[in-house]
Amino acid sequence: MEAIKIYVGTFYKYNCGSIAGDWVDVTILTKEEFLDMCETLHHEEKDPEFMFQDWECPNFLNDYISESGIDSKFWDIKEELQNLDDSEIEALNAYVKAGFDFDINEFRDRYFCHIDDYNVNRAFGDYMLEEMGEMEQVPQHLRYYIDSELYGRDLLISDFVEFEGYIFRNC
Repeated sequence: MEAIKIYVGTFYKYNCGSIAGDWVDVTILTKEEFLDMCETLHHEEKDPEFMFQDWECPNFLNDYISESGIDSKFWDIKEELQNLDDSEIEALNAYVKAGFDFDINEFRDRYFCHIDDYNVNRAFGDYMLEEMGEMEQVPQHLRYYIDSELYGRDLLISDFVEFEGYIFRNC
């Protein structure tokens, strides 16, 4: 999984004209460990009010971080992401961008494949016809009449959704 980093400063320093702080890698930290690290980072302030000035994370986590706080759901989602590899996280990012609600279990049920081709319709049609065994059901003398691009397009209109080359079941 790519590193999830948050730049942590304080409102006091910001109001005094400074953005002094540091990047904290929260990829493997719990919420409590993160807050302890922030306390240590800003130990010179008696009761620091943390300001999260920037962050680097998968796009679907952006909604859970703001300058003034981190939503508790962020930590739950971050824990769930530990069980996904980088390619699954990229697919999950596309899944959320495509308009689906963030739900890892539903994502796993709906994720079908990734097509890395300029003509997704044709590549998906070929995949479904050949790799999934659909073509075996067609008599040999009729196989040349099948337009895999149109077949793929029809599937992507009704039964599947494509976003950035990632294919998800639509039902």
